[in-house]
Amino acid sequence: METADWFKLKRYPHIEEQLTLKDYQWVKKYVETPEKIRKHSFLPLIHKCIVSRKYRADFSSPFKTKKGERKRIIGNPKIRHIYYASHLDSIVFSYYNHLINNSYEDLIRTKNFNKSIVAYRKLPVAPGSDNNKCNIDFAKSTFEFIKANRQKKLSAIVADVTSFFDNLDHKILKKQWSTVLGEKTLPKHHYNVFKALTRLKYVEGDQLFDAYGQTMLVERGVPNSSTKKQLKRVQIKSSSYFKEKNAVAFCTKDEFLSNNLNLVISANNKKGIPQGSPISATLANVYMLDFDQEVYNKVESVNGYYQRYSDDLIIICEQQFEDDILNFIRNQIKNLAKLQIQPKKTALYRFEGINGSFKGFKIDEDTKAPNYGKTLEYLGFSFDGQRVLIKDAGFSKYYRSMKRSFKKSTSLAINSKNPDNRIFKSRLYKRFTHKGAKRRKLYHPSKNDPTKYIETRKYDWGNYLSYVYKANEAMKPINESDVIKRQSRKFWRRFHQLMMFHESRLNRN
Repeated sequence: METADWFKLKRYPHIEEQLTLKDYQWVKKYVETPEKIRKHSFLPLIHKCIVSRKYRADFSSPFKTKKGERKRIIGNPKIRHIYYASHLDSIVFSYYNHLINNSYEDLIRTKNFNKSIVAYRKLPVAPGSDNNKCNIDFAKSTFEFIKANRQKKLSAIVADVTSFFDNLDHKILKKQWSTVLGEKTLPKHHYNVFKALTRLKYVEGDQLFDAYGQTMLVERGVPNSSTKKQLKRVQIKSSSYFKEKNAVAFCTKDEFLSNNLNLVISANNKKGIPQGSPISATLANVYMLDFDQEVYNKVESVNGYYQRYSDDLIIICEQQFEDDILNFIRNQIKNLAKLQIQPKKTALYRFEGINGSFKGFKIDEDTKAPNYGKTLEYLGFSFDGQRVLIKDAGFSKYYRSMKRSFKKSTSLAINSKNPDNRIFKSRLYKRFTHKGAKRRKLYHPSKNDPTKYIETRKYDWGNYLSYVYKANEAMKPINESDVIKRQSRKFWRRFHQLMMFHESRLNRN
Protein backbone atom coordinates (compact mmCIF):
# COMPACT_ATOMS: atom_id res chain seq x y z
CA MET A 1 0.00 0.00 0.00
CA GLU A 2 1.33 3.43 -0.97
CA THR A 3 1.24 5.77 2.03
CA ALA A 4 2.11 9.41 2.67
CA ASP A 5 5.65 10.17 3.84
CA TRP A 6 4.36 11.45 7.19
CA PHE A 7 2.74 8.09 8.00
CA LYS A 8 5.68 6.60 9.88
CA LEU A 9 4.94 3.55 11.98
CA LYS A 10 6.85 3.14 15.23
CA ARG A 11 7.68 -0.16 16.89
CA TYR A 12 8.48 0.89 20.44
CA PRO A 13 6.04 -0.20 23.20
CA HIS A 14 3.74 2.50 24.58
CA ILE A 15 0.39 2.89 26.34
CA GLU A 16 -1.70 1.72 23.41
CA GLU A 17 -1.38 -0.94 20.73
CA GLN A 18 0.81 -0.28 17.72
CA LEU A 19 -0.67 0.94 14.44
CA THR A 20 -0.32 -1.02 11.20
CA LEU A 21 -0.75 -0.35 7.49
CA LYS A 22 -4.35 -1.48 7.83
CA ASP A 23 -4.99 1.63 9.96
CA TYR A 24 -3.74 4.05 7.31
CA GLN A 25 -7.07 5.17 5.84
CA TRP A 26 -8.82 6.04 9.10
CA VAL A 27 -5.67 7.61 10.57
CA LYS A 28 -5.22 9.74 7.43
CA LYS A 29 -8.83 10.94 7.59
CA TYR A 30 -8.45 11.66 11.31
CA VAL A 31 -5.24 13.73 11.24
CA GLU A 32 -6.29 15.67 8.13
CA THR A 33 -9.48 16.87 9.88
CA PRO A 34 -8.65 20.09 11.82
CA GLU A 35 -11.68 19.78 14.08
CA LYS A 36 -10.59 16.28 15.15
CA ILE A 37 -7.11 17.53 16.10
CA ARG A 38 -8.53 20.59 17.87
CA LYS A 39 -10.31 18.21 20.23
CA HIS A 40 -7.67 15.47 20.25
CA SER A 41 -6.64 14.32 23.73
CA PHE A 42 -2.92 13.54 23.78
CA LEU A 43 -1.68 10.72 25.98
CA PRO A 44 1.28 11.45 28.26
CA LEU A 45 4.72 10.86 26.78
CA ILE A 46 6.96 8.09 28.07
CA HIS A 47 10.28 9.32 29.41
CA LYS A 48 13.63 7.59 29.05
CA CYS A 49 17.20 8.65 29.82
CA ILE A 50 19.99 7.80 27.39
CA VAL A 51 23.37 7.92 29.11
CA SER A 52 26.55 8.16 27.04
CA ARG A 53 29.81 7.52 28.84
CA LYS A 54 32.74 9.75 27.94
CA TYR A 55 36.29 8.43 27.85
CA ARG A 56 39.08 10.97 28.09
CA ALA A 57 42.86 10.69 28.21
CA ASP A 58 44.18 11.31 31.74
CA PHE A 59 46.78 14.02 31.17
CA SER A 60 47.23 14.48 34.94
CA SER A 61 48.76 11.03 35.30
CA PRO A 62 52.34 10.23 34.17
CA PHE A 63 51.46 6.54 33.75
CA LYS A 64 50.80 5.06 30.33
CA THR A 65 49.64 1.71 28.95
CA LYS A 66 52.00 -0.93 27.56
CA LYS A 67 51.36 0.51 24.11
CA GLY A 68 52.59 3.93 25.26
CA GLU A 69 49.09 5.43 25.30
CA ARG A 70 47.73 7.56 28.12
CA LYS A 71 45.33 5.80 30.44
CA ARG A 72 41.73 6.80 30.01
CA ILE A 73 39.29 7.98 32.63
CA ILE A 74 35.52 8.09 32.50
CA GLY A 75 34.35 11.71 32.43
CA ASN A 76 30.95 13.07 33.35
CA PRO A 77 28.38 11.10 31.34
CA LYS A 78 26.16 12.87 28.83
CA ILE A 79 22.50 12.38 29.73
CA ARG A 80 19.79 12.91 27.11
CA HIS A 81 16.15 13.01 28.15
CA ILE A 82 14.04 11.43 25.41
CA TYR A 83 10.24 11.46 25.34
CA TYR A 84 8.20 9.04 23.23
CA ALA A 85 4.68 9.86 22.04
CA SER A 86 1.96 7.23 21.80
CA HIS A 87 1.51 5.74 18.33
CA LEU A 88 -1.47 7.84 17.25
CA ASP A 89 -0.02 10.99 18.85
CA SER A 90 3.24 10.33 17.01
CA ILE A 91 1.37 10.28 13.69
CA VAL A 92 -0.39 13.54 14.62
CA PHE A 93 2.99 15.15 15.36
CA SER A 94 4.42 13.72 12.15
CA TYR A 95 1.55 15.10 10.04
CA TYR A 96 1.84 18.57 11.59
CA ASN A 97 5.60 18.39 11.13
CA HIS A 98 4.85 17.82 7.43
CA LEU A 99 2.59 20.91 7.32
CA ILE A 100 4.97 23.18 9.22
CA ASN A 101 8.07 21.98 7.36
CA ASN A 102 6.46 22.67 3.97
CA SER A 103 5.59 26.21 5.10
CA TYR A 104 9.08 26.68 6.57
CA GLU A 105 10.74 25.57 3.34
CA ASP A 106 8.55 27.93 1.29
CA LEU A 107 9.57 30.78 3.57
CA ILE A 108 13.28 30.05 3.94
CA ARG A 109 13.76 29.69 0.18
CA THR A 110 13.05 33.43 -0.01
CA LYS A 111 15.76 34.20 2.57
CA ASN A 112 19.42 34.93 1.85
CA PHE A 113 20.51 32.48 4.59
CA ASN A 114 18.69 29.53 3.00
CA LYS A 115 21.85 27.49 2.36
CA SER A 116 23.28 28.18 5.84
CA ILE A 117 20.65 26.14 7.72
CA VAL A 118 21.38 22.49 7.06
CA ALA A 119 19.98 20.23 9.81
CA TYR A 120 16.67 18.38 9.44
CA ARG A 121 16.23 19.47 5.83
CA LYS A 122 16.20 17.58 2.54
CA LEU A 123 18.83 19.41 0.52
CA PRO A 124 19.69 17.67 -2.78
CA VAL A 125 23.38 17.07 -3.46
CA ALA A 126 22.80 18.61 -6.89
CA PRO A 127 19.82 20.29 -8.59
CA GLY A 128 17.29 17.61 -9.59
CA SER A 129 19.05 14.84 -7.67
CA ASP A 130 17.07 12.31 -5.59
CA ASN A 131 19.98 12.04 -3.14
CA ASN A 132 20.18 14.50 -0.26
CA LYS A 133 23.14 15.98 1.55
CA CYS A 134 24.30 14.69 4.93
CA ASN A 135 26.76 15.86 7.59
CA ILE A 136 29.67 14.80 5.34
CA ASP A 137 28.60 17.28 2.65
CA PHE A 138 27.99 20.07 5.17
CA ALA A 139 31.41 19.60 6.78
CA LYS A 140 33.02 19.43 3.34
CA SER A 141 31.56 22.78 2.23
CA THR A 142 32.91 24.36 5.44
CA PHE A 143 36.42 23.00 4.96
CA GLU A 144 36.36 23.98 1.28
CA PHE A 145 35.58 27.59 2.23
CA ILE A 146 38.57 27.61 4.57
CA LYS A 147 40.89 26.15 1.96
CA ALA A 148 39.63 28.51 -0.76
CA ASN A 149 40.59 31.46 1.49
CA ARG A 150 43.96 30.17 2.64
CA GLN A 151 45.65 33.38 1.45
CA LYS A 152 43.94 35.13 4.41
CA LYS A 153 44.34 34.82 8.17
CA LEU A 154 41.09 33.13 9.24
CA SER A 155 39.24 32.44 12.47
CA ALA A 156 36.76 29.61 12.95
CA ILE A 157 34.23 29.99 15.76
CA VAL A 158 32.42 26.80 16.77
CA ALA A 159 29.61 27.19 19.30
CA ASP A 160 27.10 24.83 20.87
CA VAL A 161 23.80 26.15 22.25
CA THR A 162 23.34 24.94 25.82
CA SER A 163 20.49 22.41 26.30
CA PHE A 164 18.85 23.66 23.12
CA PHE A 165 15.48 21.85 23.12
CA ASP A 166 15.07 22.17 26.90
CA ASN A 167 15.31 25.97 26.81
CA LEU A 168 13.18 27.09 23.87
CA ASP A 169 11.06 30.08 24.91
CA HIS A 170 7.36 29.25 24.44
CA LYS A 171 6.35 32.79 23.43
CA ILE A 172 9.03 32.97 20.74
CA LEU A 173 8.12 29.48 19.50
CA LYS A 174 4.43 30.37 19.22
CA LYS A 175 5.23 33.64 17.41
CA GLN A 176 7.58 31.98 14.90
CA TRP A 177 5.20 29.05 14.36
CA SER A 178 2.45 31.56 13.46
CA THR A 179 4.84 33.49 11.20
CA VAL A 180 5.76 30.38 9.24
CA LEU A 181 2.06 29.59 8.70
CA GLY A 182 1.41 33.18 7.61
CA GLU A 183 -1.00 33.73 10.50
CA LYS A 184 -1.19 36.35 13.27
CA THR A 185 -1.83 33.63 15.83
CA LEU A 186 -1.96 29.85 15.78
CA PRO A 187 -5.08 28.19 14.35
CA LYS A 188 -6.91 26.21 17.04
CA HIS A 189 -5.82 22.78 15.77
CA HIS A 190 -2.18 23.89 15.61
CA TYR A 191 -2.55 25.41 19.09
CA ASN A 192 -3.65 22.06 20.52
CA VAL A 193 -0.47 20.48 19.12
CA PHE A 194 1.53 23.40 20.54
CA LYS A 195 0.03 22.80 24.01
CA ALA A 196 0.86 19.09 23.88
CA LEU A 197 4.52 20.01 23.34
CA THR A 198 4.85 22.91 25.76
CA ARG A 199 2.71 21.68 28.68
CA LEU A 200 4.76 18.56 29.20
CA LYS A 201 3.06 15.55 30.77
CA TYR A 202 4.88 12.25 30.93
CA VAL A 203 5.21 8.86 32.61
CA GLU A 204 8.44 7.16 33.62
CA GLY A 205 8.67 3.98 31.56
CA ASP A 206 10.18 1.96 34.42
CA GLN A 207 7.36 2.93 36.78
CA LEU A 208 4.71 1.90 34.26
CA PHE A 209 6.56 -1.39 33.71
CA ASP A 210 6.61 -2.04 37.47
CA ALA A 211 2.92 -1.09 37.82
CA TYR A 212 2.02 -4.20 35.81
CA GLY A 213 4.34 -6.50 37.76
CA GLN A 214 7.08 -6.31 35.10
CA THR A 215 4.79 -7.79 32.49
CA MET A 216 4.12 -6.50 28.98
CA LEU A 217 1.61 -7.07 26.21
CA VAL A 218 3.42 -9.08 23.54
CA GLU A 219 2.36 -10.26 20.11
CA ARG A 220 1.92 -14.00 19.69
CA GLY A 221 0.65 -16.21 16.90
CA VAL A 222 -2.79 -17.84 17.00
CA PRO A 223 -2.80 -21.68 16.98
CA ASN A 224 -3.64 -23.20 13.57
CA SER A 225 -3.23 -19.84 11.81
CA SER A 226 -0.21 -18.52 9.92
CA THR A 227 -1.49 -14.93 9.69
CA LYS A 228 -3.56 -14.10 12.79
CA LYS A 229 -1.90 -12.51 15.83
CA GLN A 230 -3.07 -11.97 19.40
CA LEU A 231 -1.87 -9.91 22.37
CA LYS A 232 -0.86 -11.74 25.52
CA ARG A 233 0.53 -10.39 28.79
CA VAL A 234 3.78 -12.11 29.75
CA GLN A 235 6.55 -11.67 32.31
CA ILE A 236 9.72 -9.99 31.01
CA LYS A 237 12.90 -9.84 33.05
CA SER A 238 13.85 -6.24 32.19
CA SER A 239 13.25 -3.50 29.63
CA SER A 240 16.38 -4.54 27.72
CA TYR A 241 14.44 -7.63 26.53
CA PHE A 242 11.43 -5.74 25.14
CA LYS A 243 12.55 -6.04 21.51
CA GLU A 244 13.61 -9.68 21.85
CA LYS A 245 10.25 -10.65 23.39
CA ASN A 246 8.29 -8.60 20.81
CA ALA A 247 6.69 -6.36 23.45
CA VAL A 248 4.15 -4.03 21.82
CA ALA A 249 2.55 -2.16 24.76
CA PHE A 250 2.76 -1.59 28.50
CA CYS A 251 -1.03 -1.63 28.63
CA THR A 252 -4.10 -0.62 26.65
CA LYS A 253 -5.40 2.94 26.72
CA ASP A 254 -8.44 1.89 28.78
CA GLU A 255 -6.21 0.11 31.33
CA PHE A 256 -4.04 3.19 31.68
CA LEU A 257 -6.96 5.58 32.15
CA SER A 258 -8.48 3.26 34.76
CA ASN A 259 -5.36 2.32 36.71
CA ASN A 260 -2.38 4.59 36.10
CA LEU A 261 -3.31 8.27 36.00
CA ASN A 262 -1.49 8.62 39.33
CA LEU A 263 1.79 8.00 37.48
CA VAL A 264 1.38 11.05 35.21
CA ILE A 265 3.92 13.78 35.95
CA SER A 266 3.18 17.40 35.00
CA ALA A 267 6.52 19.07 34.37
CA ASN A 268 5.09 22.60 34.79
CA ASN A 269 7.82 23.69 32.39
CA LYS A 270 7.95 27.38 31.53
CA LYS A 271 10.23 26.70 28.57
CA GLY A 272 11.47 23.85 26.39
CA ILE A 273 9.92 21.13 24.24
CA PRO A 274 10.50 17.35 24.43
CA GLN A 275 13.41 16.03 22.42
CA GLY A 276 12.48 12.95 20.41
CA SER A 277 9.05 13.85 19.04
CA PRO A 278 8.63 13.80 15.22
CA ILE A 279 8.01 17.56 15.20
CA SER A 280 10.77 18.83 17.53
CA ALA A 281 13.52 19.11 14.91
CA THR A 282 11.49 21.26 12.51
CA LEU A 283 10.32 23.51 15.35
CA ALA A 284 13.95 24.07 16.31
CA ASN A 285 14.63 25.53 12.86
CA VAL A 286 11.41 27.56 12.98
CA TYR A 287 12.41 28.96 16.38
CA MET A 288 15.80 30.22 15.11
CA LEU A 289 14.49 32.17 12.09
CA ASP A 290 15.25 35.67 13.44
CA PHE A 291 18.59 34.61 14.93
CA ASP A 292 19.70 33.03 11.66
CA GLN A 293 18.80 36.17 9.74
CA GLU A 294 20.71 38.50 12.06
CA VAL A 295 23.82 36.33 12.30
CA TYR A 296 23.92 35.71 8.55
CA ASN A 297 23.69 39.45 7.83
CA LYS A 298 26.51 40.20 10.28
CA VAL A 299 28.80 37.48 8.94
CA GLU A 300 28.00 38.32 5.32
CA SER A 301 28.97 41.96 5.98
CA VAL A 302 32.57 40.82 6.62
CA ASN A 303 32.55 38.30 3.72
CA GLY A 304 32.47 35.40 6.15
CA TYR A 305 30.78 31.99 6.25
CA TYR A 306 27.90 30.87 8.49
CA GLN A 307 26.41 27.42 8.93
CA ARG A 308 24.08 26.07 11.62
CA TYR A 309 23.46 22.36 12.14
CA SER A 310 20.73 22.22 14.82
CA ASP A 311 22.38 23.57 17.99
CA ASP A 312 25.90 23.54 16.50
CA LEU A 313 26.99 26.60 14.56
CA ILE A 314 30.22 27.56 12.87
CA ILE A 315 31.39 30.94 11.59
CA ILE A 316 34.49 31.55 9.47
CA CYS A 317 35.80 35.09 9.23
CA GLU A 318 39.08 36.99 9.02
CA GLN A 319 40.95 37.13 12.33
CA GLN A 320 40.47 40.88 12.70
CA PHE A 321 36.69 40.32 13.11
CA GLU A 322 36.72 37.37 15.53
CA ASP A 323 36.09 39.32 18.78
CA ASP A 324 33.30 41.38 17.20
CA ILE A 325 31.60 38.26 15.80
CA LEU A 326 31.94 36.36 19.09
CA ASN A 327 30.34 39.17 21.07
CA PHE A 328 27.60 39.55 18.46
CA ILE A 329 26.47 35.90 18.45
CA ARG A 330 26.51 35.77 22.26
CA ASN A 331 24.35 38.89 22.47
CA GLN A 332 21.95 37.63 19.82
CA ILE A 333 21.58 34.16 21.32
CA LYS A 334 20.87 35.71 24.75
CA ASN A 335 18.68 38.68 23.82
CA LEU A 336 16.99 37.56 20.60
CA ALA A 337 16.70 33.77 21.01
CA LYS A 338 16.60 33.74 24.86
CA LEU A 339 19.16 30.92 24.89
CA GLN A 340 22.76 30.57 26.05
CA ILE A 341 26.13 29.63 24.68
CA GLN A 342 28.48 28.69 27.50
CA PRO A 343 32.13 29.78 27.11
CA LYS A 344 33.26 26.17 27.61
CA LYS A 345 30.97 25.19 24.72
CA THR A 346 32.69 27.70 22.41
CA ALA A 347 35.91 26.82 20.61
CA LEU A 348 38.07 29.27 18.68
CA TYR A 349 40.47 28.17 15.94
CA ARG A 350 42.79 30.02 13.60
CA PHE A 351 44.06 29.18 10.13
CA GLU A 352 47.09 30.89 8.67
CA GLY A 353 50.34 30.32 6.84
CA ILE A 354 53.15 29.10 9.12
CA ASN A 355 56.60 28.34 7.70
CA GLY A 356 55.15 28.05 4.21
CA SER A 357 52.25 25.75 5.19
CA PHE A 358 48.59 26.60 5.77
CA LYS A 359 47.79 25.30 9.26
CA GLY A 360 44.87 25.30 11.63
CA PHE A 361 45.10 25.26 15.41
CA LYS A 362 43.07 26.04 18.51
CA ILE A 363 43.63 29.21 20.55
CA ASP A 364 42.62 30.29 24.04
CA GLU A 365 39.93 32.94 23.72
CA ASP A 366 41.21 35.03 26.64
CA THR A 367 44.98 34.80 26.25
CA LYS A 368 45.04 34.08 22.48
CA ALA A 369 47.68 31.44 23.24
CA PRO A 370 47.91 28.83 20.46
CA ASN A 371 47.54 25.09 20.97
CA TYR A 372 49.03 23.54 17.84
CA GLY A 373 48.04 20.04 18.96
CA LYS A 374 44.30 20.82 18.69
CA THR A 375 42.66 21.25 15.30
CA LEU A 376 39.17 22.25 14.15
CA GLU A 377 36.49 19.68 15.00
CA TYR A 378 33.10 19.94 13.32
CA LEU A 379 30.31 17.43 12.58
CA GLY A 380 32.45 14.42 13.43
CA PHE A 381 35.54 15.51 11.44
CA SER A 382 38.81 17.24 12.24
CA PHE A 383 40.62 19.61 9.85
CA ASP A 384 44.12 21.02 10.28
CA GLY A 385 44.22 23.11 7.10
CA GLN A 386 45.82 20.29 5.12
CA ARG A 387 43.69 17.20 5.51
CA VAL A 388 40.32 16.05 6.85
CA LEU A 389 40.05 13.06 9.20
CA ILE A 390 37.21 11.35 11.03
CA LYS A 391 37.42 12.11 14.76
CA ASP A 392 38.86 9.35 16.93
CA ALA A 393 35.65 9.29 18.99
CA GLY A 394 33.74 7.84 16.02
CA PHE A 395 36.16 4.94 15.62
CA SER A 396 36.26 4.34 19.38
CA LYS A 397 32.47 3.99 19.47
CA TYR A 398 32.65 1.60 16.50
CA TYR A 399 35.29 -0.55 18.22
CA ARG A 400 33.35 -0.71 21.51
CA SER A 401 30.27 -1.82 19.56
CA MET A 402 32.37 -4.53 17.90
CA LYS A 403 33.62 -5.80 21.25
CA ARG A 404 30.10 -5.92 22.71
CA SER A 405 28.79 -7.85 19.71
CA PHE A 406 31.56 -10.46 19.95
CA LYS A 407 30.91 -10.84 23.67
CA LYS A 408 27.17 -11.27 23.13
CA SER A 409 27.65 -13.72 20.22
CA THR A 410 30.01 -15.82 22.31
CA SER A 411 27.62 -15.83 25.27
CA LEU A 412 24.76 -16.95 23.03
CA ALA A 413 26.92 -19.71 21.54
CA ILE A 414 27.98 -21.00 24.98
CA ASN A 415 24.49 -20.95 26.47
CA SER A 416 22.63 -22.07 23.36
CA LYS A 417 20.70 -25.35 23.38
CA ASN A 418 22.12 -25.99 19.92
CA PRO A 419 25.02 -28.46 20.30
CA ASP A 420 26.88 -26.72 17.45
CA ASN A 421 27.95 -23.81 19.64
CA ARG A 422 29.74 -21.70 17.06
CA ILE A 423 29.81 -17.94 16.64
CA PHE A 424 27.66 -16.67 13.78
CA LYS A 425 30.62 -15.26 11.86
CA SER A 426 28.70 -14.11 8.80
CA ARG A 427 26.65 -11.65 10.87
CA LEU A 428 29.77 -10.20 12.46
CA TYR A 429 31.56 -9.90 9.12
CA LYS A 430 28.56 -8.12 7.65
CA ARG A 431 28.23 -5.69 10.54
CA PHE A 432 31.88 -4.81 11.14
CA THR A 433 33.93 -5.36 7.99
CA HIS A 434 34.03 -4.22 4.37
CA LYS A 435 32.02 -7.35 3.44
CA GLY A 436 28.86 -5.66 4.73
CA ALA A 437 29.69 -2.11 3.69
CA LYS A 438 27.91 -2.05 0.35
CA ARG A 439 24.64 -0.09 0.41
CA ARG A 440 21.75 -1.38 -1.65
CA LYS A 441 18.02 -1.04 -2.15
CA LEU A 442 15.88 -3.89 -0.81
CA TYR A 443 13.44 -5.97 -2.87
CA HIS A 444 10.77 -8.43 -1.79
CA PRO A 445 9.01 -11.25 -3.68
CA SER A 446 5.88 -10.29 -5.59
CA LYS A 447 2.63 -11.62 -4.14
CA ASN A 448 1.33 -12.33 -7.64
CA ASP A 449 4.49 -13.93 -8.98
CA PRO A 450 6.98 -15.36 -6.43
CA THR A 451 9.66 -15.57 -9.15
CA LYS A 452 9.70 -11.76 -9.45
CA TYR A 453 10.96 -9.19 -6.97
CA ILE A 454 9.46 -5.75 -6.35
CA GLU A 455 11.50 -2.70 -5.42
CA THR A 456 10.74 -1.32 -1.93
CA ARG A 457 11.43 2.04 -0.30
CA LYS A 458 13.77 0.38 2.19
CA TYR A 459 17.56 0.20 2.06
CA ASP A 460 20.32 -1.92 3.49
CA TRP A 461 22.43 1.01 4.69
CA GLY A 462 25.56 -1.09 5.21
CA ASN A 463 27.65 -0.50 8.33
CA TYR A 464 29.98 2.11 9.81
CA LEU A 465 32.58 1.41 7.14
CA SER A 466 29.99 2.45 4.52
CA TYR A 467 30.07 5.88 6.17
CA VAL A 468 33.88 5.85 6.26
CA TYR A 469 34.16 5.04 2.54
CA LYS A 470 31.58 7.69 1.64
CA ALA A 471 33.45 10.29 3.71
CA ASN A 472 36.73 9.25 2.07
CA GLU A 473 35.34 9.83 -1.44
CA ALA A 474 33.72 13.13 -0.48
CA MET A 475 36.84 14.54 1.18
CA LYS A 476 39.31 13.23 -1.43
CA PRO A 477 39.40 16.54 -3.37
CA ILE A 478 40.58 18.22 -0.15
CA ASN A 479 42.87 15.40 1.06
CA GLU A 480 44.15 14.40 -2.40
CA SER A 481 44.51 10.88 -0.97
CA ASP A 482 42.60 8.01 0.71
CA VAL A 483 43.75 9.06 4.19
CA ILE A 484 40.26 8.60 5.73
CA LYS A 485 39.99 5.07 4.34
CA ARG A 486 43.42 4.29 5.76
CA GLN A 487 42.15 5.30 9.20
CA SER A 488 39.92 2.21 9.22
CA ARG A 489 42.50 -0.39 8.16
CA LYS A 490 43.53 -1.29 11.69
CA PHE A 491 40.01 -2.56 12.44
CA TRP A 492 40.39 -5.54 10.09
CA ARG A 493 43.25 -6.72 12.29
CA ARG A 494 41.36 -5.91 15.50
CA PHE A 495 38.30 -7.75 14.20
CA HIS A 496 40.30 -10.96 13.71
CA GLN A 497 42.03 -10.56 17.07
CA LEU A 498 38.61 -10.49 18.71
CA MET A 499 37.52 -13.46 16.60
CA MET A 500 40.54 -15.54 17.72
CA PHE A 501 40.09 -14.57 21.37
CA HIS A 502 36.40 -15.47 21.52
CA GLU A 503 36.83 -18.69 19.54
CA SER A 504 39.43 -19.75 22.09
CA ARG A 505 36.84 -19.04 24.82
CA LEU A 506 34.41 -21.36 23.06
CA ASN A 507 37.01 -24.10 22.75
CA ARG A 508 37.60 -23.96 26.51
CA ASN A 509 33.90 -24.55 27.22
